[in-house]
Amino acid sequence: ILARTLGWELELEDVAVEPLFPEAMARGTVEAFLAGLSDLDGEFAERVQTARREDRVLRYVAHIADGRCDVGLQAVPEDSPLGRLQGSDNLAAFHTRWYAPNPLVIQGRGAGVEATAAGVLADVIALAQCMG
Repeated sequence: ILARTLGWELELEDVAVEPLFPEAMARGTVEAFLAGLSDLDGEFAERVQTARREDRVLRYVAHIADGRCDVGLQAVPEDSPLGRLQGSDNLAAFHTRWYAPNPLVIQGRGAGVEATAAGVLADVIALAQCMG
């Protein structure tokens, strides 16, 4: 969404995604999905412990640069803007020639029901204006 807002013409194949769970889990029932979550505990616990040994924490991160987008779980420094995130907060860090080496950071709560509805409505209005 951010890349397209910036005017980039990214398609799904331009986005490399590391999912949080195997694709096969998404094809079954909700009950099967929930039952399968405990199978992932060992792998995630090991990743958490590895990150902790390096004074890092795990965050699901999107990186947009050079016409590509990579999304996945990363170990980031605990004292970094991403590492300090709590609760449902989201963060966007802009690394530019003017914001180097420290990025411009925008942080706030993640979208809830009202914020999501407002965003969808804004998109529908923008689409209607383009087609109108």
